[in-house]
Amino acid sequence: MKWHYSHDGTQQGPVTEDEIKGMISAGSVKPSDLVWCDGMAGWEPVSSVAELMPAANTNELAAHAAPVAAASMSAYVEDSTLSQAVVYSGFWRRVAASLIDSVILGVVGAILGIVLGVAMVSGGTDDTEVVELTGNVVGIFLGWLYYALMESSSKQATIGKMVMGIKVTDLEGNQISFARASGRHFGKIISSLILAIGYLMMLWTEKKQTLHDKMAGCLVVK
Repeated sequence: MKWHYSHDGTQQGPVTEDEIKGMISAGSVKPSDLVWCDGMAGWEPVSSVAELMPAANTNELAAHAAPVAAASMSAYVEDSTLSQAVVYSGFWRRVAASLIDSVILGVVGAILGIVLGVAMVSGGTDDTEVVELTGNVVGIFLGWLYYALMESSSKQATIGKMVMGIKVTDLEGNQISFARASGRHFGKIISSLILAIGYLMMLWTEKKQTLHDKMAGCLVVK
């Protein structure tokens, strides 16, 4: 079983039960500190968790720690709720969502390209370079609006992300603005540089963030 605990106002862990018991015995985790593991309804003081404390001392420590724990609990409740709810999206789930979105944009872009090309030729424009350049500009705007509008909407996700059960949030789990979604989208240009290392960053960052996620202050979560 893995445990999370609060220390100096920040969340720590996960650690094993033996590790946290050792920290409690050493005094680095105090009876008034809050702990949580899978199966618990919420964060509780160490002193109230019987399996972590010697049974003979539990009641005494709980009474001593109650005032401090109550204050810590109220300040910590928002972070603890978010911690229990958030599961960061994995690499392949995001790749699959991106492929779905690419197919959708490709189909829509092809249709718009044909319509635009026919309209331009009908209007007397026969310069293929001009037609191609116009199509590329329209494609850039299409991609920007698709990602920025959908990820800043109440759904917080593109169609691909919705299919894969993931969404984009800010660092507190809230819906992002159109401006932030736009910044995240164009940040992908930087993430693509140097062999797409900006995308691969999610494989080793703590919250599975790409470079453009970090630049925009966003998370991609289940």
